This record gives sequence, C-alpha cells and structure tokens, in this order.
Amino acid sequence: MKIYKIGIILMALFGLSSNVFAVESSGQIARIYPTGDNIYFSLKNDSCITTSGEYYKINKVTQAQSAAEWFSMLLAAANTGKEINVAISGSCNDTGHRSVLYIYQNF
Repeated sequence: MKIYKIGIILMALFGLSSNVFAVESSGQIARIYPTGDNIYFSLKNDSCITTSGEYYKINKVTQAQSAAEWFSMLLAAANTGKEINVAISGSCNDTGHRSVLYIYQNF
C-alpha cells in the first residue's frame, strides 16, 4: 500500500513538471511569421531570447487545440501594442527556437 501511494505521488509530480518548471518571458510583439506547421514569433526587448534568428515556436500540428487561439492572441497584441506573456519548456539558455507551453495576456 505504501509503494502504491509513493507511485501516485511520483506520477503526479512528473505529470505536472512541464508546467511547474516553465520559464516565462513577456513583451510586445516584434515579429510574427506563420510557415508550414509552425508559427514563429519574437518579442521586443526580450530577456529570454537574445540571439538573432531564434524565435518562440508554436507547432500547429502538435498544439492544434491551442495554436489558432494563440495566433489570434499574438495578432491582437501586435496590433494594440499590448504585452503578452509566453512560457517555454527548457531554458532561456537553450539554443534554437523555443517551444511554447502557453501564452497569456494580462489586462
């Protein structure tokens, strides 16, 4: 019985780990470009992605349920000059495009 409880706790911790350890950044939209299966975007004065040519990436196939809503949110933020918040998996120190976990906007 004790092993069963430990197993459930471990599964819960590992199941939440991708969102619990998300890295967040925020800013105004600098660039958006959808291409193929991905939507790429960058933020102005971004503290996370500082290398030219690296972007936040939303995969329209694997993130199909959220991609359209996020794209609309990015367009609205770009047109109004409002900041958005983006969470990525991994670290700001990673190289290449950063996969988006979620996007939100404060009002």
